[in-house]
Amino acid sequence: MSWGTYYKHEGYLSHIGKNEIESKREECQRINDMLWREILAYMASTPPAMAKDDEGSEYPWPEFIAMKIREFREEIEDNARMLARLDDCEEAMTDNPENVTEG
Repeated sequence: MSWGTYYKHEGYLSHIGKNEIESKREECQRINDMLWREILAYMASTPPAMAKDDEGSEYPWPEFIAMKIREFREEIEDNARMLARLDDCEEAMTDNPENVTEG
């Protein structure tokens, strides 16, 4: 017999209605896929000595790429957390739809 920890999660999805959960999931996944493709493009490119950020400041390539990857990682993690919350809400709607309300 297996063992583990059971818990009940109550959450709130700000500005997301019940009928928007699937489209929000698709949006988060689409953004994560785009970020991964951008990471792969950086990895496949020949690095220059210097690179410019969005504001036009120049940085040595290793410093620039470290900043970019940190930004990408934070956004991917934020989207992964949102996907987990969306999954929790969808599971609650399946298991106990009377406990899921909009307001």
